[in-house]
Amino acid sequence: MLLLKNRGEIMENMTIAMQNYLELIYELSLDGKKARVSDIAKQLGVSKPSVNNAVVVLAKNGYVNYEKYADIKLTKEGIKVAKFICNKHQTIKKLFVEVLNIDETIADKDACLIEHVISDESIKAMKVFMNNYKKTK
Repeated sequence: MLLLKNRGEIMENMTIAMQNYLELIYELSLDGKKARVSDIAKQLGVSKPSVNNAVVVLAKNGYVNYEKYADIKLTKEGIKVAKFICNKHQTIKKLFVEVLNIDETIADKDACLIEHVISDESIKAMKVFMNNYKKTK
C-alpha cells in the first residue's frame, strides 16, 4: 500500500483512469450512494469488465475494499487520495468559474483534465490567489 507522505508522488504513480475511478467512487459515497461496478461503468462510459479490472488494481494498492458483486468501499488511504484529487478539481473549477467567468460545464470538464497534471504548488498558489481575490471584491 502506498502511504500518503507525498501526495504528488502518488498521483504520478497512479494513472489518470485510476484517479478518475477513485474520484468517482468518493463522489458517489459523498452523495450517500453505493459505489457499484454498474454505476461507475455507466457514469464513466466504460464497460463493466474495465471497471472491475480497475477496482481490482485499486484494491491491490490498498485504496478500496472490494469483493465481486459487492459495493466498493474506499479505505482510509483511498479516502485521503480521493479527497486530494477532488480538492484539486474543485480549486481549479472554482477559479475558472468565479474569477475567469467560464461556463460551469466547461470549467468542470477542463478541471477534470488539469487536476491530473497540475502541481501541488500551483494548486496552493491558486488558493492563495482566490483568497486574495475574494478580499478585494
